Amino acid sequence: MRFRISENERLKRALQEAYFSRESADTGEDRQFQIMGRVRRAGPLKTSAWFLPAFENLVWRIAPACCLLLLTLTVLFTSMDLDHGYDYPGALAAEMERPTLPELYGLEGWE
Repeated sequence: MRFRISENERLKRALQEAYFSRESADTGEDRQFQIMGRVRRAGPLKTSAWFLPAFENLVWRIAPACCLLLLTLTVLFTSMDLDHGYDYPGALAAEMERPTLPELYGLEGWE
């Protein structure tokens, strides 16, 4: 995998020149500022106008986990014994209803 920084030839040349000239130049604080000045003059990296190359790396990192999750859920659902006559959505709706206060305390027959 190549990084964007290795594709910028001007930056690579500036860093190579700074590396090779370090032995011949003085080692004072000015030298660090000169090197950083060269790097700044090299300019910014080329930006990618399209998001897909960066997104592709993320997708390939997540793909094995997604496949494993899909396989696990498939095995789980095929091994479950589902009753086709049972009203699953109705049971879910009944569970989501909020209980009233008499239902909570068992006073359903009192009015």
